[in-house]
Amino acid sequence: MKRYLRRKLPRPESITENRYLRWLAPWLGQPRLWHLHRRSVALGVAIGLVTGLIPGPVQILLAVLIAIPLRANILAAAAATLYTNPLTFIPLYILAYGIGTLVTGERMRDIAPPEFSFSFSFSFPFTQIWHAVPEMFHWFVSLGPTLLIGLAIQSVIFAIVGYAGTMLIWRCVVSTMWRRRQRRQQQQRR
Repeated sequence: MKRYLRRKLPRPESITENRYLRWLAPWLGQPRLWHLHRRSVALGVAIGLVTGLIPGPVQILLAVLIAIPLRANILAAAAATLYTNPLTFIPLYILAYGIGTLVTGERMRDIAPPEFSFSFSFSFPFTQIWHAVPEMFHWFVSLGPTLLIGLAIQSVIFAIVGYAGTMLIWRCVVSTMWRRRQRRQQQQRR
């Protein structure tokens, strides 16, 4: 599994030698940031799950910036942010608002997200999303501190579950591979 991932994932040199990212080489060149070790990968997943809840296009950038000083796996941190997408973002925020109402005691009100009317045109991705941004911002602001409290609690829960889940899955995979290796060795001895 590790060998397969090493073959498929980009090499640190390919990123640090990129002409646009070369100036980041002193920070991104640290081997621990790219090493597939269970603790660094689990920490990267936890960081990615937290930064994935941040609205806007800066999720991956923030995950990488937080992973560097904590020496977490950069690729795991960046990949873990991808659980939020246009289909999951609003349900995750509604869940966070629900968690916030449980903690603050505020009565849960109707929080229907803004309706977007997308039509197909050649300028679809940029102009229509640009007009949707203010509507989404006003929707976030209308939910107030209840949403922020819920997001904080939700991100902590996601980070703990992501870290523990990664450690558990890693342990199971390594144990299974170890048992298979032992069985092969026993069969070869016979």
